[in-house]
Amino acid sequence: MADQSISVSSPVKIESDCKARVAFDLMEKIARYTSDENQRKDKKFWFTLYRQCHKAVNHTNLEGILKED
Repeated sequence: MADQSISVSSPVKIESDCKARVAFDLMEKIARYTSDENQRKDKKFWFTLYRQCHKAVNHTNLEGILKED
């Protein structure tokens, strides 16, 4: 076997593609583009938005995503 050296010259970014991570990333993007930067959101907002995103990555239809649990 040939001697192979590996080097990294820039920061390494490790990302997960699990459904929970995808839902979290989706939640962040939605919040960034739809919220007023000066308005602070409460816990209910974040949990509701995350739950809706989690439903979306699990192929729930739109009515199911927006339905309150």
